[in-house]
Amino acid sequence: MRILIVGGGPAGLTFAACLLRHGIQPVVVEKAARGRTGGYSIGLHINGWQVAERLGLVEAFRAKAMPLGAAHHLDRRGRKLFSYDYRTLAKAAEGRLLAIMRSDFQAILTDAVAGKCPIRYETTVTALDDDGSGVDVGFSDGSRDRFDLVVGADGYRSSVRALAFAPHEDFLRPLGYRASAWRVPLAKPLGASFVGMMDVDHQGGLYAVGDGTAATLFCWRDERTDRLDPEARRAVLQEKFGAWPEPVASALTSAIDWDQAFFDTVSQIEVPKWAKGRVALLGDSAWCLTFLAGQGTSTAMAGAYILAAELAQKGYAEALDSYEARMRPLVTRMQAVSRKIGGHYIPQSTFGMRVQSWLLPIMLSRPFIRWTTRRLAAPPLDIGS
Repeated sequence: MRILIVGGGPAGLTFAACLLRHGIQPVVVEKAARGRTGGYSIGLHINGWQVAERLGLVEAFRAKAMPLGAAHHLDRRGRKLFSYDYRTLAKAAEGRLLAIMRSDFQAILTDAVAGKCPIRYETTVTALDDDGSGVDVGFSDGSRDRFDLVVGADGYRSSVRALAFAPHEDFLRPLGYRASAWRVPLAKPLGASFVGMMDVDHQGGLYAVGDGTAATLFCWRDERTDRLDPEARRAVLQEKFGAWPEPVASALTSAIDWDQAFFDTVSQIEVPKWAKGRVALLGDSAWCLTFLAGQGTSTAMAGAYILAAELAQKGYAEALDSYEARMRPLVTRMQAVSRKIGGHYIPQSTFGMRVQSWLLPIMLSRPFIRWTTRRLAAPPLDIGS
């Protein structure tokens, strides 16, 4: 079986590694020059952890993990609102939880498939012609090739989904926020794993990477979904957060490489069916949980593992149906969690911010952490051996 994977991010590279494990050699195409990295952190949770164990990558991820410790939330004047400890979350997850920079995550996955399957960088798909017995694919370099199956793992604004299913807007469910993330040098240590600030309709903060830099994450209420150029992005960030004190102030005045940074609307993708003939969708291309759920990468990894296993055992049509049947309940649940969290993550009023400041430390404390994770975290999937 010849399989084309469009997208060399976590979903696409995990899928490639899983296919190789079954003796299936895919072809990966990625539009970026060196693969997508981004200056932000991602979490590895139970379902991604299970996949990492099967692929023998847990120790490599651990070696690059960011430090877990205290998280401090302040108001926009720098006064403490509340604190909790990520180590409590890790203990509740029985140690199967870590945070890692996307660039390190990407490098580990790339090494896992390097030399075993071709990865064509700076290449996009321009045409898909599914004639029922295979898919003729046109590429941006003018070449064409034929595959038994095409899997779009090319993210939230998937070109595969637009070519084979319908325009991006048809599947968009905006949650009413924008977000931005990039990496910054630290003039002095944060003194915690995370230091963030919040105000009505706004939240922003820095995660300590452990190497003298920090990963930022800013989110604010915004109903628009249009894309902005780099100058407009900088202006929006200054408008929303420019008056905030350290450590936000330094993050906003630092240089931002927009080729590596993230700036986009916070939206889910809702596709009624993740396969159409011999074209299928995986990860953010199919569902996009958003960072609010904190489970996007791990859910994509689980989907990649399950899809590869199904394809190794069944014909493509039956395999695609089984993959969706196994993944859809979890995705539906976590999308609902993401929508619910959004209203708490970005305070809608001063009163709401005060309630959150009182309630969150209790929910994330040792007596209540298991109850909280049962309600908000993804349950472990049976991904097989």
